[in-house]
Amino acid sequence: MTDYDFTRHLGAIAAWYRAVLTDLYPAGPDRDAKVLLLNHYEEFARLAAQDPSPAVGAAAVQWARTVLVLADAERDSGRPGWRHEWTGGIRALRPRR
Repeated sequence: MTDYDFTRHLGAIAAWYRAVLTDLYPAGPDRDAKVLLLNHYEEFARLAAQDPSPAVGAAAVQWARTVLVLADAERDSGRPGWRHEWTGGIRALRPRR
């Protein structure tokens, strides 16, 4: 892991990912499942802002990582709107080889 703050651009990445799902995915179970995961991330981000307990913080981090992994897959697929400055967050999550 690096010292990169992978949460720095997470709000913008989540908004971009929601737009990708809304604008580019057909209605159906695939989109519904991805929206559900994004909703869980947003719920735990709100909870973490209100509850500083380690358990809530750890859950929020895991949901944030989930959103980054899903967004990275969309970026790799060439979805429009990805910003170069967001890439550091994705790289920070990849294991070192």
